[in-house]
Amino acid sequence: MTFEGKYYNGRSSKGMPAQITLRPDGLRIDYSADEEVGAVHWETAGIHQSEFNDATTLLRYGKFPQQSISVVDKGFREALLQYYRGAAFLKSGYNSVLRLGTSGIAVMALSLLGLLVAFVIWGVPALADRVAMHFPQSYERQLGQQLYAKMLQGYQVDDEKTAALNEYLNTLDTGSDYPITAAVVTSDEVNAFAIPGGYVVVYDGIIDKMEHHEELAALLGHELGHVQKRHSLRALTRSLSYYMLASLLFGDISGVAAVLVDNASALRNLEYSRSLELEADQEGLELLRRNELNPQGVVLLMERLQRASESEMLTFFSTHPNTKDRIEALKKQIGESEQPYGEHPELEGHWEQLKAR
Repeated sequence: MTFEGKYYNGRSSKGMPAQITLRPDGLRIDYSADEEVGAVHWETAGIHQSEFNDATTLLRYGKFPQQSISVVDKGFREALLQYYRGAAFLKSGYNSVLRLGTSGIAVMALSLLGLLVAFVIWGVPALADRVAMHFPQSYERQLGQQLYAKMLQGYQVDDEKTAALNEYLNTLDTGSDYPITAAVVTSDEVNAFAIPGGYVVVYDGIIDKMEHHEELAALLGHELGHVQKRHSLRALTRSLSYYMLASLLFGDISGVAAVLVDNASALRNLEYSRSLELEADQEGLELLRRNELNPQGVVLLMERLQRASESEMLTFFSTHPNTKDRIEALKKQIGESEQPYGEHPELEGHWEQLKAR
């Protein structure tokens, strides 16, 4: 039984006219094109990935470079089903889908729907997180400038305290890859938060709670840790990942930045996981050690905040969770050893100016 079709040798995309003959042990293919004439034999066991539609049958054979044949003849498919009944290559592709029946197709549809839902719930935020990790630093800095300006529109900035805080920061060795800019805003809230690209906003309510400048250094080190490790950027992109995906799907690349900037207020309420908070705490401790400041400053800050009234600390603890566990972890990192630390008149001078104002 012979049918006409096209033969592809796997080395060229050009199909050659062929005569395909069904034999008990496989297919014989006689082909010719220009001056090339030849014949190949396909063993039944090596034929795979059959694909059928209403008129065309496509069969492939072997490994790379893979050969294939295409036959536009409904009778060819029927002949294969009768001649090679039960063969493995006839159980794949479109033919197997037809045998699923209504219930099988329904199960497949539900499975695909489940995968889609899982991707939307977990996959989209995870993808946004990975994208954030690969933002160019120059783009992150530019985005941070816009976010910083947007955030400060809703606050009254204390210019004198801001100047003193930046002088304090400039005296510190922050170890940051970003140029750092900070602002002190007037608010009774006890809070501080990091903005991508090297920006920090500190409420004067939390500065009022402090008694030693090492506490301020620990707080700044913690928030700069969020910046350095891109925690703020990652958390923000994850929380807004669905809006960003919509912008990308509609081809509005610039809309991604617009979505982030328009939702800048979300930065003050970002909640980090326990592992990210511990990582930022470690950065705060390292800043103290790098500047030969008392490492107990970070523990002192956390314990002082814990002793404040619940109403005062509601905002801080909602955005900086697991405080008790973090204090214990910091104490273990500091250990029993006494790291040498000394006097820092310049830092202390900036601190006194900050508190006096």
